[in-house]
Amino acid sequence: MHRTPHPPWRTTCVAAAAWLVACDACAQQSDEDLQKKLVNPIADIVTLPFQWTTNFDTGPFSKPQHTLNIQPVYPVRLDGGWSLINRAIVPLLSNPAVLPGQDREYGLGDITYEGFFAPPAKEGGLIWGVGPALIMRTATDERLGQGKWSLGPAVVALKETGAWSVGALATQVWSFAGDDSRPNVNAFSLQPIVSYRLDAKQSIGYIGIITADWNEKRSSQRWTVPLGVSYSLLVKPESFVPMNFVAGAGYNVIRPDNASDWFVRFQVNFILPK
Repeated sequence: MHRTPHPPWRTTCVAAAAWLVACDACAQQSDEDLQKKLVNPIADIVTLPFQWTTNFDTGPFSKPQHTLNIQPVYPVRLDGGWSLINRAIVPLLSNPAVLPGQDREYGLGDITYEGFFAPPAKEGGLIWGVGPALIMRTATDERLGQGKWSLGPAVVALKETGAWSVGALATQVWSFAGDDSRPNVNAFSLQPIVSYRLDAKQSIGYIGIITADWNEKRSSQRWTVPLGVSYSLLVKPESFVPMNFVAGAGYNVIRPDNASDWFVRFQVNFILPK
């Protein structure tokens, strides 16, 4: 039997209604529960953060360096209650000149993928996950990336106690392919996770990523250690997805020559229905 196809407006309305229902279900989660999940890198939650960072006094001419990181997170349920949390970091960069006469360089940096396999979380227990970290050679200019493909392990562990969430996310990568004229990569990063919930919608925490370049023989040039603090606000607009706003600033107490001293960061995080 021939059926008359639904008019396009009906399909659009049905899709819009489904989206609003999903948004409403997402908005019904408790504010405290959402705050916990936002701090947890391997939480069962779909998010789309946009993170802007300005690093001041960067390079030999002490100019600002800007980064917009787009960092989608999408968890997938596996057999046995395990999950695979897929995380990506897509950097859009504005890097200052490093030689006289150079212009500022804009473009895409090296994209990072992290995949964490995580067991079912137990109430009050340690939250953890482990998996690969892959840095892809995607930079649109040599000044925006390392010119290498790099791979290594990534691990995250987190403990929730009262209003506190404390843990860390660590990666170690080595280059395995890419431009032979560029230096090999042997890099470590440690992102401390320290967050304290002030109330149902507000929290404060640490921001910054500790990094080490093991190829650097001089210890004074090997480490970058930031000390920063952030303020986070959760909002739930009517008939829209919840959003989390973060603002913070920090100082690199240990840093290589020509590295930034102060930095500021602003982020908006869209909490999407799954």
